[in-house]
Amino acid sequence: MLEGALFRQHSFADYLRDPAKAAGYDQRLAAEVPEVDLDRLIVAAPMVVTPLPAVGEDVQRLRSPFTGPLNTDHGEYQAIAYTLFDVADGVTTGTVPFTRNPDATFSFGADGDEDFVVSIPVNPSQGFPGVGLLRLILDEDLRLRADLRPSAGDTPQ
Repeated sequence: MLEGALFRQHSFADYLRDPAKAAGYDQRLAAEVPEVDLDRLIVAAPMVVTPLPAVGEDVQRLRSPFTGPLNTDHGEYQAIAYTLFDVADGVTTGTVPFTRNPDATFSFGADGDEDFVVSIPVNPSQGFPGVGLLRLILDEDLRLRADLRPSAGDTPQ
C-alpha cells in the first residue's frame, strides 16, 4: 500500500514465490512513489514463523507459506510480516501472529482476542517483505531519497 496525496493498494501473489519477480515488483512500486507524494507505505505478507530455541530464546526463522505446510510439532505459527515506512516516523518492521478459523476467516490477537494484538519487532534480513523496496527509495539515513520528496519540485524528472 502506498499512501500520500494519492492512495494505491497493490497485491502480487508471486511476491513470496519468486525473488526475481519480487524485485521487479519492488522496482515498479518505487517508480510510483513520486506520483503518490508518499507519506507512508506498508508491505505485508503472510509468513510461517519457526522458533529456533537451540540458537537463542528469541530467535525465529520466517519462511513463505508456499514452501510447505505448517508444522505445529515444531512450534510453527502463522504471522503477517510487515514493513512500514512513514515519512515522519521512519521504518518499523515486525510480525503479527494470526490464526485461520474453520470458516476461512482470520483471527488476530492472543488466543483470538482481537483487543490484544501483539506486534513482534524484528531485525529484517534482505529477503524480508518490503526491505528491497526500502533500499530503492531510502537514502543512507533511512529518509525518503531527496529526488522522491515533494520538495524536489513539481516538475517531472
